[in-house]
Amino acid sequence: MPTQKPETSQGLPKTLSHYTTLDGLKGIVDSKSLWASNASFLNDKAELDHALAASEAVIRKLASEGSLKKWLPLIERVFKELAEGAKPDTYVTCFCEDDDNLSQWRGYGGVVQGVSITFGRASLATRFKPEGGEFFKVKYSKYSTASKLKKDLSGHIDDIANLDSIGNGLTPAQKYEHLLSRVSSLLPRFKHIGFKDEREWRFCFQRKVKNSEINFRTSSTKIVPYMVVGQSDKTLPIAAVRIGPGPDPELTARSVAAFLLARGYQAEVKTSEVPFRL
Repeated sequence: MPTQKPETSQGLPKTLSHYTTLDGLKGIVDSKSLWASNASFLNDKAELDHALAASEAVIRKLASEGSLKKWLPLIERVFKELAEGAKPDTYVTCFCEDDDNLSQWRGYGGVVQGVSITFGRASLATRFKPEGGEFFKVKYSKYSTASKLKKDLSGHIDDIANLDSIGNGLTPAQKYEHLLSRVSSLLPRFKHIGFKDEREWRFCFQRKVKNSEINFRTSSTKIVPYMVVGQSDKTLPIAAVRIGPGPDPELTARSVAAFLLARGYQAEVKTSEVPFRL
């Protein structure tokens, strides 16, 4: 069974687990940083389509109540261009509440060796604070729940509901940039309810990123823009590493433990307890 993580009195998990490969683990430890991927390229197009649909449902709900009616043409343009590939100024790094999650291991499918890296949540938040990292729990929803989504996101849509406060004196291009930024900040917050077992949390970084700050990594089907976050001379707050299902998890665990020790970490290294065959 997945390891359940205790939560603080505020309902925030004390620890967070980031799923990656052995190469990803080595890169994170050696660079003392993580990667935040552009929100348009987090996973597959289905996730982006759902996020766009959920976000649009919430904003159209606002518009129907009168506060955004005159912005509707610009809102429609923003959603159309995001759906067609406009790159938002939104970068995200993803975590799970538990470190031994079956749905996460299935994603690796035996192609590469998966691992989960468990961090102290509060220490990670402190590390990301200078870069404006915002921490939130992903909302798992259906398309038809605009009223519920509006309520769930009441603290996050104020900037959109109050667009009139920034509209005066701006050129049409500036209004578009403001709206694009504010809409795109909602995209990482939604996933389809079918993925609820992932129990995902994310750090979101919302700002203009210079071309010199943007890096690119390859995935199986695309080249993904990302930015480096949390970089420091200090070691990362890694509490443990768990080795996912693989051909020889015990040997993999010994090799990871030797690597972490050589890099100055005392983190516990464990193997998966999930009954999952590759």
